[in-house]
Amino acid sequence: MYKRNLLFFFIAFLILWVFNIKLLSAQIITTDEMPRALYYYKMKKLDDLKDMKNMKDLFHTDKLLMGRNIFSGNVSTNSGRVVVDDGKVLKNQFKFSTGLFMRTLIYEEFSINTTFYKNTGTKAAQQWIPDFTYSLGRYHWKPNTWNFGYENYNSNKYSDNRKILWNKFKQGYAFLSYAHLLSESLINKIKIDNSTSIRFTYFTRYAVNFSDLKNIPQQGLFSGKLYSGLYIRYIIAWNIYLETALFYYFDAKRTKQPWDPDFAYGFGYFDWRAFRFSLNYSNYAINKFPWNKDQNIYPYYGFADGNFRVVFNYSW
Repeated sequence: MYKRNLLFFFIAFLILWVFNIKLLSAQIITTDEMPRALYYYKMKKLDDLKDMKNMKDLFHTDKLLMGRNIFSGNVSTNSGRVVVDDGKVLKNQFKFSTGLFMRTLIYEEFSINTTFYKNTGTKAAQQWIPDFTYSLGRYHWKPNTWNFGYENYNSNKYSDNRKILWNKFKQGYAFLSYAHLLSESLINKIKIDNSTSIRFTYFTRYAVNFSDLKNIPQQGLFSGKLYSGLYIRYIIAWNIYLETALFYYFDAKRTKQPWDPDFAYGFGYFDWRAFRFSLNYSNYAINKFPWNKDQNIYPYYGFADGNFRVVFNYSW
C-alpha cells in the first residue's frame, strides 16, 4: 500500500513538474516576443485627414469592404449660366447641382463609372445637360496605355421611361483612346515642380444609333456617328492645369448636332488623392470655330455657360 501511494505521488509530481515547466516556458516566450509591426501598423488610428487614404482610415474599421479601394469618386457642386428662351425674351438662369461620381473596380483597371446629379435650378435646363451618365471600360491613368469601352454622356433624365432610356443607351459610344506624356527631356526644360507634365490623349468614338440635326433618330451598323479628337492637359505646377480638346466629325452634315463642340477647354486645380478638394472649370459643349456655319445656332453661349465645380474626392 505504501509503495502504491509513493508511486502515485511520484507520477503526480512528475506530471505537475512537466506541466509547470511548459507553462513557464510558454510565459517566457510570450513575454519576450517582439511586437508585430504589421499588427500595430494596421491598427494605428490616423487622426490627421491629410494622412488618410480611404474610409478605413477615417472610420478605423475594415468592415463593409472599407480599405479595399474598390469604390472611389467624388462629390461636387456644379454651377453655371444657362440662357433660356421662353419665346418672348432671353433670360439668364443659373444652374446649380450636386454631383456624385462613383468608380467601381471590376478587374484591374476595368470599372463601371456613374455620375448622378441633383439639380436645384429646374428652369436652367438644356437638352445637353444630363441628370446622370454612365460608362464601362478600361481606364488606366498611366502613360503609353490603351483604354476602351462604352460611354453614355447623353441627356439622360430621371423622368425618362424605359423606352426612352433604352433608345439613349443605344446612342452611347464605343470608344478607343491612347495616352502618352511629353518626353522627359522636353519636360525638364519647362519643369517647375514634380507635378509639371503635358499629357496627350488621342481618341475615337463611334455610335451605331444617333440623332441627326433635326433630332430624328438614325441608325446603321456601318453608317453611325463617328468622330475623333485630341485631348491635351498641361499641368503647370502645384497641380494647377490647363486643358483643351479638338474634335473632328467624319460626316458632320449628317451626324453632328447643334451642341456638339468643335473644341473644349478648361482649367483649375486638381488633387486626385482621397479627402482632398479641387477647383476647376470646364466648357465641353457648343464651342464652334468661326468658320463653321452652325456657330450662330446658340449665339449667346459663352464662357459663363461652362461648368464651375468644387470637388471633394473619396475612396472607400
